[in-house]
Amino acid sequence: MAAVHSNDRILVIDRKHFRDDVTNMFVGVVEEYEEGIVRMRGYAYHIHPYEMGTERRAEERVRLVALSSGDVVYVLPRDLNVSQIQIRRSPKSLVLTDGQSFTMDLTDCLARV
Repeated sequence: MAAVHSNDRILVIDRKHFRDDVTNMFVGVVEEYEEGIVRMRGYAYHIHPYEMGTERRAEERVRLVALSSGDVVYVLPRDLNVSQIQIRRSPKSLVLTDGQSFTMDLTDCLARV
């Protein structure tokens, strides 16, 4: 059984290599999945470790992700509109939301951010 399927929505949180690295997140729709490699289309977000707030890259991007790379991967609801996703950060919380009915608490990721 495949880990992900076409049209799944996933959140990828890139593994940081150094303490002061910017945390990169990518929310997208799976276009293809083959042998542990996911091709997805969506939006990139950047979280600076010493500033509040997040930065979303405006244009839609296509990204290849190896599920065995050590990045954190979350499967999101299939009906989620990834273009409406926002990441909200405060000093003690990190939340992924579509601004309507979906909210995901990512506060446990703050230690990695």
